[in-house]
Amino acid sequence: MESLEAEKLLQLRAKTDRQLLDFLHSKLETGLNCAGWAARLYSDGNRASAERWLERGNQALKQVQILLPVVTEKQRRDLDPELNLLREGLERLREFRESPKSRSATSIW
Repeated sequence: MESLEAEKLLQLRAKTDRQLLDFLHSKLETGLNCAGWAARLYSDGNRASAERWLERGNQALKQVQILLPVVTEKQRRDLDPELNLLREGLERLREFRESPKSRSATSIW
């Protein structure tokens, strides 16, 4: 009886882990999409809308960063490429926002 309960708990934990990883990947994808929209809107000269999309991208990144401590090291390594891409993209957009040059925002994305 105890082994059946232990097995059910292990299955539940595995399911929860998969759901958490799916959620994190979804948030990273959302953040990347938001950053892409921000870049496009900056290039189009629509700064106010770009700022809103940039903030949404930042929020997605923050949500992922809050949950990272609960994933395993292997899971984290699997998330790192997307996570780094999002961090770098948002940083480039912040730099572009703070010191606009003649280049377009889409050229930095």
